[in-house]
Amino acid sequence: MRKLTVTLWSSLVAIVLGATPVSAQKRSVAEEILEILRAENKISQDKYDELMNRAKAENEAREAGVEAFSRDPVKAIKAERSLDWLNRFTFSGDVRVRMEGFYQDQGRNANARTRERFRLRFGAQMKINDELLAGLQLASGDLNDPISTNETLTNTFARKPISINQAYITLTPKESIGLGDWTWNPISITAGKFSNQFFRPRAVMISELIFDDDLVSEGLHETFTLYEGSEGLLRRFQLNAGQWMFRETARAADGWMIGGQAVAALQLLPSTRLTVALADYYFSKEDLIAQARNGNSALKVTNSVILRDGTIVRGGSSLTPGTGNKQFNRFLGGFNVLNGSLQLDYNTGYAKWPLVFIADFAHNTDAKRGNDLAIWAGASLGQTRNPGDWAFSVAWARTETDALLSAFSYSDFGRDGGTNVQGPFVKVDYMLFPRLTISAKNHFISFIDRPKGESNSTLHRFQLDAQVAF
Repeated sequence: MRKLTVTLWSSLVAIVLGATPVSAQKRSVAEEILEILRAENKISQDKYDELMNRAKAENEAREAGVEAFSRDPVKAIKAERSLDWLNRFTFSGDVRVRMEGFYQDQGRNANARTRERFRLRFGAQMKINDELLAGLQLASGDLNDPISTNETLTNTFARKPISINQAYITLTPKESIGLGDWTWNPISITAGKFSNQFFRPRAVMISELIFDDDLVSEGLHETFTLYEGSEGLLRRFQLNAGQWMFRETARAADGWMIGGQAVAALQLLPSTRLTVALADYYFSKEDLIAQARNGNSALKVTNSVILRDGTIVRGGSSLTPGTGNKQFNRFLGGFNVLNGSLQLDYNTGYAKWPLVFIADFAHNTDAKRGNDLAIWAGASLGQTRNPGDWAFSVAWARTETDALLSAFSYSDFGRDGGTNVQGPFVKVDYMLFPRLTISAKNHFISFIDRPKGESNSTLHRFQLDAQVAF
């Protein structure tokens, strides 16, 4: 009988422990029952201690639940809304450290040079709604150099500047203009300071033939995607337009780049996609760039110029203005760059080893005295998405003296970047850890037309990078 009584009391305690009261009390019913059982010697001390600890823990949990239930619902809703706004932010960035060497056997720059550099970029985007977002990016680099975000480790450990690299708003109207039935976003409009949104072919190394990859445009860009599909030959057709202001003046016409581009993506075979693009980039009041070089030594000018005294200075190497009438007045010719490019992606059947071929061609129709053609061609095998992945890429480029604006073209082409250079580059990438990629790249560069006093022995510009992206 005693055993049956203890069993019944224990069952009652278990039921009470598992029950959830309507409101919490300072002392639970289960705790009171356990006290009675112990007083009547119907439960051992060890069993009492075990069940009492459990009862106290569950009682505290119930009280916490009642407290949460009694909180102000308006405050809870506000908290949820705050979290929703936080979830609308997307953060990204990268840190890259680089060892860079310049090695040349002959000429006045024949001495070997090695420098250490770093790059820091941090950005954020906020999605306001399905049709509107805003973004910004901070970056390292010389504030006066539009085509590099690198900082050299020098100057007695002085602090390095961080500046606004991007600040923009992007509008993608769809539902608001009655295009909700479209399966893609047909219109995208970006205003402010933003990355280059024109199509450029990429085979691991992106083509920087006309615009260096670090160049951040300012003004407006529009993309009109007229078709996008997953079947048939044509997979995408879009038009890009850009109105970039590179120089604003108070009492004269401003300097603009007005560009247009048509892009078509064609699925030639299940394993092969071809993307082709035709573009025209017209620079209005481009002489403002030559004049800006008079006060900004970070701008690279290798195009032919005319000084204020009328002297024509042939380009082909980095030019430095003098003073007074020896300063730059204007370029020898204008810049209207016709551009054709293509990218061929081939699925090899191995996920880690895609094969890509690219070609990029430019012709400056406003150049004087020729020297108006440029080309970039390359290929790559592999990609770096997961640790252990490899990518191998090669490119060859040739840029004649007045084919492109040297102030905006590939900054690592030769010792100083610019035009009148040619040669191949090779690059190897390896992902060592998630988000950490190790890269080795070498440029084999020579002049097309050797400038007076310069050697045309091959310049080796070598870069060893470690980059963490997030």
